[in-house]
Amino acid sequence: MMKNCLVFISVVFASCAGHVTGNLQIDGEPFAATTCRSGQLSGFSGVELADDHGRRLRLAQNFDGTFAGAYFPPSSRTGDNLGSCGTLNVQPETLVVNGVHPVDGSVMLACKTEKHQLSGRGWFENCH
Repeated sequence: MMKNCLVFISVVFASCAGHVTGNLQIDGEPFAATTCRSGQLSGFSGVELADDHGRRLRLAQNFDGTFAGAYFPPSSRTGDNLGSCGTLNVQPETLVVNGVHPVDGSVMLACKTEKHQLSGRGWFENCH
């Protein structure tokens, strides 16, 4: 009986992990996000995507529904403002995990700042 319970618990936790797909690029290099988090944890409506190199994208919707984004290079505490160069579709799930509504959605970027260029499309689900 104990073995069956442990297997069941593992399956439940595995199904709670966020998932990101797409073809996003930062400065011409692929950005393969391995984690995603709901922006609710940082006080914004959107999502934060991160890769194994420590690069992060915070993608949000302003109060008027327009796009806002920031790129955080590895180990950077402050991000580079991307402006309104993309589109973001974020849908909160009805489920609540540890007080956070996971989010699903998509992003399209065509950003060029003084320091960085970001482009591509991405899809995310169950980011909490």
